[in-house]
Amino acid sequence: MTTSRAFVLVSLLAAVTAATGAACSTPDPNERVDAVGPGRDTFVDVSRALEHRCGSLDCHGTPYRNLRIYGYGGLRIDPAQSPEAPRAATVEEIDRNYESFIGLEPALMREVTQGKRDPQTLIVVRKARGEESHKGGARVTKGDDADVCLLTWLRGNVDAAACKRVPEQP
Repeated sequence: MTTSRAFVLVSLLAAVTAATGAACSTPDPNERVDAVGPGRDTFVDVSRALEHRCGSLDCHGTPYRNLRIYGYGGLRIDPAQSPEAPRAATVEEIDRNYESFIGLEPALMREVTQGKRDPQTLIVVRKARGEESHKGGARVTKGDDADVCLLTWLRGNVDAAACKRVPEQP
């Protein structure tokens, strides 16, 4: 192969690589995916179940996790409150739990909420069940009250009775 042909080939390859790389390398700055989840008004019982199963100070009850759970036994919004008092999460804490939960995978959460995807595809479900690596291990068992509580809420028809039956410890 002559030097000029080699130069043309290398130049062509570099141009194609640059064009392809530029098209794929950065997200569209004008595109946004806002977190949309199932009803906030039905999240109260789900939040309680999450607080009991996931919200301890050594797990998601800390500001250092992507999923932050506020409430009894863990992180509190008001620094004057101890993790043990009050036992019930405040309205603001439940709101923060909701925002944290639906904001983990906003695009996927939107699809789940719209019925386009199965809730079991969410990382929070897979990790809670121990189906994906999770430092806390399996915190729910497929089909138990905590699992039913979470999945029915994600499907838009929360089983509040199952949520209320979730014990404080698995």
